Amino acid sequence: MDVLLQSLLVWALTLTGYDDPGYLPKIEAVSHETLAIKLCDSDYCTAVAYYDSQTETIFYDNRMDLKTDDGARGFLLHEMVHFLQDKNGEIKPEDMDCQTRIAIEHEAYRVQQFFLKEHQKDTFQIDMAVAVLPSLCAEEGETVK
Repeated sequence: MDVLLQSLLVWALTLTGYDDPGYLPKIEAVSHETLAIKLCDSDYCTAVAYYDSQTETIFYDNRMDLKTDDGARGFLLHEMVHFLQDKNGEIKPEDMDCQTRIAIEHEAYRVQQFFLKEHQKDTFQIDMAVAVLPSLCAEEGETVK
């Protein structure tokens, strides 16, 4: 798994320009139910991974096949970008407004899209996620720029 994480770190560093923190985040497979409890308010939850800045851990759905599925690797890469954002001082949960959160997500999705396209994988799901990002601020009553 370290070889995979190292290669995804290289992708993330190359596509973002962030400084290398010199170490890898922890990674842990968890059940989809665990992800849903942590990330989703409803019974319907499409989340498959997230980065926890407190523990420097990427949690991912244990149903994903990271050994052979480039789509699954793309989600891990997305979270690796969040790890780099955190280590480079871009993520400050206590004082991040909606626009900043959207910008952080947009960057991670951009890297994920590039990775998937390079591996000849469909990006429709990611394209849709990027398209709805601005509406998140509108839901919170903030103006979208």
